[in-house]
Amino acid sequence: MNSLKSLQPLLAPGSVAVVGASDSPGKVGTSIFRNLLEHRYTGTVYPVNVKSTTVAGQRAYGSLSDLPQQVDLAVLCTPASTIANLLEQCGSLGIRAALVITAGFQEIGPKGLALQEDLNRAIAKYPSLRVLGPNCLGIIHPESRLSASFARGMPQAGGLAFVSQSGALCTAFLDWSLREGIGFSNFVSLGNQLDVGFSDLLDYLADDPKTTAAILYIESITKPKAFIKAARRFSLSKPLIAYKAGRFAASAQAAASHTGSLAGLDDVYQAVMDHCGIVRVYDMDSMVQCAELLSQPSLSGPNSIGERIAIVTNAGGPGVMASDTLLGHDGCLAKLDPSTIAQLDASLPANWSKGNPIDVIGDATPERFADALRIVLADPNVDTVLAILSPQAMTDPTHTAEQVSQIPIPTSKRLVAAWMGGLSMQAGIEILQSNGIRNFETPEQAIRGLVRLIEYKRSNQRLRDLEPFDAIAWRQVSVQESNTSSQAPEFLERNRFIESLGPCNQSDGRRAILTEVDSKRLLNLYRIPTPPIQIASNALQAVALADAFGYPVVLKIHSHQITHKTDVGGVLLSLKDAEAVAQGFQRIEQSVSKARPDATIEGITVQPMIHWTNSVELIFGSKRDPVFGPVILVGFGGVTAELFQDRALGLPPITAERLMPMLRSLRCWPLLNGYRQRPKANIEALVDVMTRYSELISEQDWIHESDLNPVLVNDQQAIVLDARFIG
Repeated sequence: MNSLKSLQPLLAPGSVAVVGASDSPGKVGTSIFRNLLEHRYTGTVYPVNVKSTTVAGQRAYGSLSDLPQQVDLAVLCTPASTIANLLEQCGSLGIRAALVITAGFQEIGPKGLALQEDLNRAIAKYPSLRVLGPNCLGIIHPESRLSASFARGMPQAGGLAFVSQSGALCTAFLDWSLREGIGFSNFVSLGNQLDVGFSDLLDYLADDPKTTAAILYIESITKPKAFIKAARRFSLSKPLIAYKAGRFAASAQAAASHTGSLAGLDDVYQAVMDHCGIVRVYDMDSMVQCAELLSQPSLSGPNSIGERIAIVTNAGGPGVMASDTLLGHDGCLAKLDPSTIAQLDASLPANWSKGNPIDVIGDATPERFADALRIVLADPNVDTVLAILSPQAMTDPTHTAEQVSQIPIPTSKRLVAAWMGGLSMQAGIEILQSNGIRNFETPEQAIRGLVRLIEYKRSNQRLRDLEPFDAIAWRQVSVQESNTSSQAPEFLERNRFIESLGPCNQSDGRRAILTEVDSKRLLNLYRIPTPPIQIASNALQAVALADAFGYPVVLKIHSHQITHKTDVGGVLLSLKDAEAVAQGFQRIEQSVSKARPDATIEGITVQPMIHWTNSVELIFGSKRDPVFGPVILVGFGGVTAELFQDRALGLPPITAERLMPMLRSLRCWPLLNGYRQRPKANIEALVDVMTRYSELISEQDWIHESDLNPVLVNDQQAIVLDARFIG
């Protein structure tokens, strides 16, 4: 069903019934009904109360079935035990939307969870009934003056949508927006997301012509695949900003792989946001800064956000601080056109700064300040101008604001302000705001807000560049899945091997870890190159295998109970002859027995020593997130992988087009790209390994974590030297 059509009765209803509306002070139903009346909701509203015949001077109805017309939206404020029956009534009466304000469900424990299951059953009976909540603050639709909420205040209509899982954050954000004059298209508190969640709302808002941008406060995602699809679709055309709460939630189980250590819970959410083109913020200040800027219709689309920023200031220090903040976030300080410099020379005192930031000197009159702004806004090299005014002895902040507000701003340009100070600046700030010029308390706040929008522009471009490749990749995956025959030789061979491994979890509940031998066998089944490997049970066998492979060779401990072999002295490299192999076999046995007397030594593996000049060690890894499924990692590898923490995450399928930005984001990228006359790494070989590995991870859904570490690459080829899969 089309989201715009299915959610219209919920978010922009033409008629509302409040079940539990009352005249009793302190009740939620009382607050919501009075909000609808006091804010002059443009639709029809009915109070429903089984005990009263009137509410707030209006006729009250005993039940939903008694209403004189079928309403679009039923707002339910009665006790938790009554809600399931009321949803049944809504469904049977053909009411298309219900807003459940009432709390007391899964958030209170087993008793509430049982009541919530009753709601699920009621909702399942009526698929056309859309339900928001329970346990939410409500919704506000400023255009129709609808406040089906117990929050105070009605913001002005605008293009910004705000969607939050925290009701308290909603009230704080609303109160701030009333003071600052921020306009909203929709203001939504989600509650428990029993039916309508982030994905539904993003689908609706993407198609809503009145919505130009959205800010989300996220605690959890209930429909991950739908969320990714909806968020991606939204951010392709409109800025999407999100705060994800719970960044440092500890994992319930210690990581058994390098990837488990490198890809924590928050890293997965970051990968999802990157994949969707969501700009992430980390504090309330950043949310506010973005809201300030996104409330300007002129900043509603990606193409309207210019990256080249100029700073006009009457004080050198704040201008330099703003520049530092901009450059510290990889922003672009505009290079002024020579004609602009000439005009400023003619307009400003001889001791002006002669560049960007443009310091018009502390004794600047309102006219001088405004003239400088007018000249800089006309510069073809400038997209956005930040005007900074500090309250110096000769400053007239009010008159300056009046002069600035009269400047005609070119349609392709943006002007924001930072009138720094307190009471003396307030009148000027109000003049700026009333004329559509957003003012920030400090220059740094303005810059950080602009940087977030520039980040969105860049991510939007990446998303657009990848869109056709992603569509092809997903079609290929779908075709591959649909064409996978249980009789295909490749499928049969892989399936037989997986079955031979036994259960993915051990009888004591621990996860099963594949040995290096089995891990490399699995890789070979997906045509991923690895060195040949054999198990020796004694020193004589090890020498015979080494003779067959050719020297030098590598010896490694073979034990299902040992994950990190190097830590227990279980790896010896570059053994050059039979004597070294025989002695090495004994050394590993002794070292491992001493370090891990509890472990069963099942043998020692022998494999050729791969040593390439000008090679780089990488790590490829995967982790199955409980919400989003598999996530793929690439990073600087080897034994120091966790030390340097140089990695990037992405969602499969990882194509060449997706892998390249991941590789370029790594600090070790120069090593791959020919640092200091080194030959460039064979990126095509890396892409081949990654795409096959991505296929493996997508197909083998029993894999919980995995490492390919190191993946060795030089200018000729790439090969996986060690691997670990955890079921």
